Amino acid sequence: MGRPKKKTKAKEPVRIRERRLANGSRSLYLDIYSKGVRKVESLGLYLVPENTPLDRVQNEHAKNVAEKIKSQRIIALQNYGIGNLDKVMKGSMPLLSYLEKYASEGSGLTESTMKGRRFMRGKMEEYLRSTGRLNISMMEVDADFCRSFINFLRTAKNRRLKSGERTISNCTGLQIQAVLTAALNTALRDGIIERNPMGMLTSKERFHQQESTRVYLPIDELKAMMSTPCKDGELKSAFLFACFTGLRLSDIRAFTWNKVLETPDGSTRYIRVRMLKTQQFVNVPLSRDALGFLRETEDADEPVFRLSSAVSVIENRLSEWAENAGIEKHVTFHVSRHTFATMMLTVGVDIYTVSNLLGHKNVATTQIYGKIIDRKKIDAVRMMDSFFGNERRP
Repeated sequence: MGRPKKKTKAKEPVRIRERRLANGSRSLYLDIYSKGVRKVESLGLYLVPENTPLDRVQNEHAKNVAEKIKSQRIIALQNYGIGNLDKVMKGSMPLLSYLEKYASEGSGLTESTMKGRRFMRGKMEEYLRSTGRLNISMMEVDADFCRSFINFLRTAKNRRLKSGERTISNCTGLQIQAVLTAALNTALRDGIIERNPMGMLTSKERFHQQESTRVYLPIDELKAMMSTPCKDGELKSAFLFACFTGLRLSDIRAFTWNKVLETPDGSTRYIRVRMLKTQQFVNVPLSRDALGFLRETEDADEPVFRLSSAVSVIENRLSEWAENAGIEKHVTFHVSRHTFATMMLTVGVDIYTVSNLLGHKNVATTQIYGKIIDRKKIDAVRMMDSFFGNERRP
């Protein structure tokens, strides 16, 4: 009798393989072979030397994720074929890898926007390290994950402070939440995820904008500042110009005469500025007072105001100037922007026009100043009580 034939075991179409790295870690990847076509998929998953219990937890999670992706690829091969596998592979991209890409690719975006993306990614990595889930993939990011991350932010430490004892502010949490939402919206548009899980969180589970106090100068205090000498004359002109235009410090630094234009009939001069923070264009008519604060320059491309590069120096000089003017408020350069907004509303300019002058993308942002004016009206009415006391009409 002949020897019985050996049963050949069918080769797996998807195999998990390892690649040893110079730092001692091992990178996991998939070797996919189907119908004569081979694809190699880097998973962005790593097995690290197991020096601590957390390392072992991280490695177990990486292996589990790799096995899960492998199973999904096998199913995808059966359902879609190897020709459509690339689209399926997008969802397995590690969240941190995607956020790294999101934080590095931003043509035309401001440095502050990119800084916000990098900061959000840093907080996400901090959270994932604390949970031992550094290798979580995009397809695993669901509503529960987002909910847990938001809760983490509520008690996360502010690493920028040397003491490290204070938690991040509500404003910082709100910014991180907004950047993560935007990143996931981009992933949705790119076909990496099927829906944005941040949209599934309830209002109570999210960070909310807290109503903040806007420090501003009423007209009488602004006049006091104008009539009080300042040791830094250049700073005085720049600050007062900002009070009449609403420009931020960054835009004041970059302000040049070639941004001053005239209406076709020559009756009004105005500035057209692309704000550095928002990249929004604003057109602001210039009053005679505002024009009076501009220094003539030989070159139209030369900055009009020569200010210290150190914000701390500017703020200290402003505080000293305000104190000499008899103003007890904490006056920063940004107070000039608040002053412009409240002054416009006080003299009767409608809120939509003020919103356009400030370059706000949403009129809701401008409505904060409207509430300031409303409070002033309430205070004015309440003053009637001091005039008439407890007297009542018969």
